[in-house]
Amino acid sequence: MVPSACVVTGASSGIGRQAALHLAERGVALALGGRSLERLEETASLCRSKGAACAIVAGDVCDENVMKGLADEARRLGKGGKVGAVLSAGVARFGDTETYSRQDWDETLSANLTALFVAAQALIPVFRAQGGGRALAVLSIASQVAFPQSAAYVASKFGALGLVKSLAAEYRREGIEWIAFLPGSTWTELWERMDSPLERERMLSAEDVGRAIADAVLHPGAGFLDEVVYLPKEGIL
Repeated sequence: MVPSACVVTGASSGIGRQAALHLAERGVALALGGRSLERLEETASLCRSKGAACAIVAGDVCDENVMKGLADEARRLGKGGKVGAVLSAGVARFGDTETYSRQDWDETLSANLTALFVAAQALIPVFRAQGGGRALAVLSIASQVAFPQSAAYVASKFGALGLVKSLAAEYRREGIEWIAFLPGSTWTELWERMDSPLERERMLSAEDVGRAIADAVLHPGAGFLDEVVYLPKEGIL
């Protein structure tokens, strides 16, 4: 079910912003979510320059009211068309497990796992009312492969993959599609704040990942996409 309007969380930067831009180029109306109102406005301005209708809901996507507001805005912008979603919000904080703070653990699990549960509860009634729907969750290859100094991140992404697969199994018969999108190492602002040995040229670009996400969300086929793995040419870095 190809959507005419999409909720996009994590739309203020990185992969979420690029996904929004590629959807905008293809005529999809957008309800953009993220914590930073200023950066969401930047994304909305870029999307409007491509001819897309946009609305903004700033706030924590773990807040049920924020997610409901995004779903309502997508329905309004869709003007009777189908609503979909790209769920790209998340955090990545790394460090040795023995010294990792409980606060960072809780915030990582909340942003990367609980937020998807909150999104599902907001979106499923919308999808059911329109006779089906399509949501894509931006996860990570860390949903399948563990890395050192990444206990909270890997745990949250393994859990998120399990949640998305469970949602796909539960709602498939209602025509509701849940896509797990697993990109490999992607150059975003996150890497600029890290002391990482990875070279930018070896990684995926956020623009390429955003394009692949738009392709998946707008795929016209009758079948369902359950899981998409998108890696750099060298594979897992």
